[in-house]
Amino acid sequence: MRLSRVLEGIDCELKNFKNYNIKSVTHISRDAMKGGLFVCIKGANFDGNKYVADVVACGVCCVVTEDKGVEILEGVCYVFVSDIRKAMSVIAKNFYNKCVDKMKVIGIVGTAGKTSTSFIINHLLSNTGFKTGVIGTNGIFIGKNRMENTFTTPDPFELHYILYQMKLLGVDVVIMEVSAQAIYYKKIYGISFDVCVFTNITKEHLDFFGSLENYARVKMDFFKSANMKECVVNIDDFYGREIAYKTDVPCVSYGVLNPSNSFAIKVKLSLDSTQFVANIMDDVIDCNVPLVGDYSVYNILSALTVARLMGVESAVLQRSINSIDVIEGRFNVYNINGRTFIIDFAHTPDSIEKLLQHIKSYSDSKIISVFGCVGYSDKEKRESMGSVVSKFSNEIVLTSDNSGNTPFEDICRDVIPAFGDVVFHTESDRGSAIDLAYRLSKVGDIVVLIGKGAETFQKIGDERVPYSEKDCVLKLMEKYK
Repeated sequence: MRLSRVLEGIDCELKNFKNYNIKSVTHISRDAMKGGLFVCIKGANFDGNKYVADVVACGVCCVVTEDKGVEILEGVCYVFVSDIRKAMSVIAKNFYNKCVDKMKVIGIVGTAGKTSTSFIINHLLSNTGFKTGVIGTNGIFIGKNRMENTFTTPDPFELHYILYQMKLLGVDVVIMEVSAQAIYYKKIYGISFDVCVFTNITKEHLDFFGSLENYARVKMDFFKSANMKECVVNIDDFYGREIAYKTDVPCVSYGVLNPSNSFAIKVKLSLDSTQFVANIMDDVIDCNVPLVGDYSVYNILSALTVARLMGVESAVLQRSINSIDVIEGRFNVYNINGRTFIIDFAHTPDSIEKLLQHIKSYSDSKIISVFGCVGYSDKEKRESMGSVVSKFSNEIVLTSDNSGNTPFEDICRDVIPAFGDVVFHTESDRGSAIDLAYRLSKVGDIVVLIGKGAETFQKIGDERVPYSEKDCVLKLMEKYK
């Protein structure tokens, strides 16, 4: 693609311009190639401007940067911009033929519920004639095909490449989880979402954003007409009410506790299912699904509302919602010799409390919780997580969960004081910790594996080491059969 097309819509200053035929785009120096364009991103631990000579030596013919002091090398076009993150997103969109504009795009924004909501929306739409693609925490899905995903919301060049591939494969609706970091870093700048869902905001990523208010503001400020055409907002959430009140986007509210456009009545919860009557903008839908917890009611309400906005008739939604299966990594239940093992992705104090409180509400069984705290983020929430887990557990096994370069002993030191008088054990190897939980349990007990869900890795040091919570449980079943 000619450079003039790649730079379309970008306010920039050019040096040594020549309308090169750009063969690749990247911000990673090791991926630079002859005839390519390189974007100099400056992050916390790296500065792309320091690699200009290296990428030019590889044959890069265009460099995009904010740094007007960068060395000017002969035979290379330099593009100077005021906002490198915005420029990268626009370049990515242009390079992949703006294919995102040719598909419907649904975004899910919030602390908890993004993956579950995207799964439910995907189920509803794919079962009613749409060809869907999903981008999120559990991976990238095109139909039944799954690929790994590095981030919840990929970086722009990867994101638009994925969208390009989806379009080539006939996808007409993309359902995308949108993280706060993706909004902050403008990864999705230039994408006009047809519908965006707001789920909720609770304490998360405070190591990055500094305060709950900063974190919340990033998500809330996203809900404006520059980014989306319509929104579906949880008004039982404090921040959701403010969004619904202030947004300049047509807004459909959903909730259980407050008057809203979509709501639920006659809610019946149990340990293995949820039943309720949904009123979706005056269309009544009876729901009986194998998803649990009051949080599932919210996820289903938002998903049904999105599908209705997409033109799916209520009678079709009635059939589709009641054919849904469990969501991978979300309250997945296994029976091992009379013990109930539950795998769940809950990884914030709020989501862990909701998970364990739901179990406690419907069972008098002993609860043994296996969990850990991420080593490289949110050190402040470790005590809160320990406090919540101890409040609802009879026994605890503290283990690893993406420890990174933080010694396990340091994590234990931050968490253990919150346990109080609850009996606890420590085991750094997560697989061994799950085995220990089994050996501590008796028939009738419930073992809750918290935090990993469907993740396929453990981040140990700087490496992503393959790991599957489900595989650990299946091996346990085989070992103790």
